Order: sequence, then structure tokens, then C-alpha cells
Amino acid sequence: MDDLLNQGLSLLFVIGSVYSLLGVLFVKIWLHQKNAKLPVDRKKLKRVATQTLNEQVNDKIVDVIGLVFLSALIVTMPFAIKGIAEMFASGKFNYFLIIAIALGLIYVARKLWVESNHLIKLKLGRDAELAVASELIELQSHGYQVFHDIQADGFNIDHLVVGPNGIFAIETKGRHKRIKDDTNYKVKFEKNRLVFPSWFESKPLEQAQNQANWVNKWLQDATGFNTQVLPILCFPGWFVELKQRPVFPIVSHKQIVKTILSMRQVNLEQEQQRAICYQVVQRALNDSKAI
Repeated sequence: MDDLLNQGLSLLFVIGSVYSLLGVLFVKIWLHQKNAKLPVDRKKLKRVATQTLNEQVNDKIVDVIGLVFLSALIVTMPFAIKGIAEMFASGKFNYFLIIAIALGLIYVARKLWVESNHLIKLKLGRDAELAVASELIELQSHGYQVFHDIQADGFNIDHLVVGPNGIFAIETKGRHKRIKDDTNYKVKFEKNRLVFPSWFESKPLEQAQNQANWVNKWLQDATGFNTQVLPILCFPGWFVELKQRPVFPIVSHKQIVKTILSMRQVNLEQEQQRAICYQVVQRALNDSKAI
């Protein structure tokens, strides 16, 4: 009976340690969903290339990682249970080992909390860029060329549009909608800053302009044309209210196509558009840069 009890306590100790880490993850997700939600519904977006395959690949990655974790657990659990049971039976606890395990669990729990927060932000950024990309598809029927995720010097251009009326560098910013703000999901541009219901920002404005300046210099050097790149700042899922006239467009993803079509930035000839697109394509290749 004592052996059975010791083995039961050992099994409870091992399983409890594993599920305590899963508990950290569930608490993090629960707290996030309680306080915020995504600004866009992915189910209402236009589907993009390889979307089905990407979803299947992601599911399989989770399955494979789960099987690797399960196999490690299957191999180590019998030894762990036996060792812990012997420790309970002897009544002599290895406090050094217990402290090491506790510290290890605390460290992993902290890392899991931080990394899950990072994962939530990455998912927000991904969904925001997908929302903009799905809207930009419409521009192709108007003769525009649309590029995504152009690698720059230490950063990336989310979307780059080339058309007869100019070149547009689009910076997409995903921002969660906080539940406490209820239906007041509006961002205002006033006093040269972006005012959200519960906070304000100004850095995205500077970032969008700097990135457009970089594209402008790069294309001028690459093509020899006197290009003029217009930045556009996009907040998918948010209603944008302009209290003052911005230097460049600040829009939601639903407004972006109409905004680009209405712009009269410059007049680009077909030859200029082809030369610019050629350089962008070269830059868009993996591990390649425009000449």
C-alpha cells in the first residue's frame, strides 16, 4: 500500500509540474482575451496564396512538437516516478534537487509568460498585414503592382504599391481593441499625434515617414529616376478620425484602396513603372538585393 501511495504521489508530482506550466499559458491567454481583442476578423478577409497550406503546416508543426514532447515524457516519466517514489519511501528529501526543480519551473514559467506575450503581438501584426494585403488585391485590376514584406536595412516595408500616380510605402500597425473601451474603437489624429481611447502614440508617424524616405533614396539610386515615395499609415480595424490635416494619409484597411486611387502624387510612365518594379522584385527575392 505504501509503495502504491508513493508511486501515486510521484505521478502527481510529475504531472502537476507539467500542467502548472500549461496553467501559466492558459492564464496568459485568458487575461489577454478578457482585456483585448483583435481589430480584424480573419474569417472576413480575402484569402491569400498558400493560406490553406500555411494553416495545415502550422497544425502539423504543433502535432510534431507535441509528439516529440510526448515521447520525451514517455521515456523519462517511469524513471522520474521511480526516483521520486524512492525518495518518498526513504523519507530523506533531496532539498537541493527540489530547489533546482522549483527554480527551473519558475524560470520556464517566466519565459513562457514572456514568449506567449510576444506570440500574441506577432499574431496581431500578422493579422493586420493580412487585412491590408487582402484589400490591396483590388488595386491589381487598376493596373497597380503590389509587393509585400520588402526587406530594407534592418527593417522591412510592409507593403509597397507602384502605379501610374506614384509609389506608396504602407506601414501597417496592428493595435488590439481593449474591451474596456467598449465600442469606442476610434483613433484620432490631433496635435500631431495618434490618440487612441486609452493611450496615444507618435512614433508610428515618424517610422512611416522614415521608411518612405529610405525607399525613395533606394529607388533613386537604383533607377536614376527622381522618384517621390508617399508614406501611408494604416490601422486595420480602427475608425480613423482626422482632427487636423496629416502630412500623409492615415487610414483604416477599408479606406486604403480608395485613398491610393485618389492620390495624384506624380505621373509615372510605363517605362518608369517597369524599371521600378524590376528593382523591387529583385529586392523581394530571398537573400537578394536590388542592384
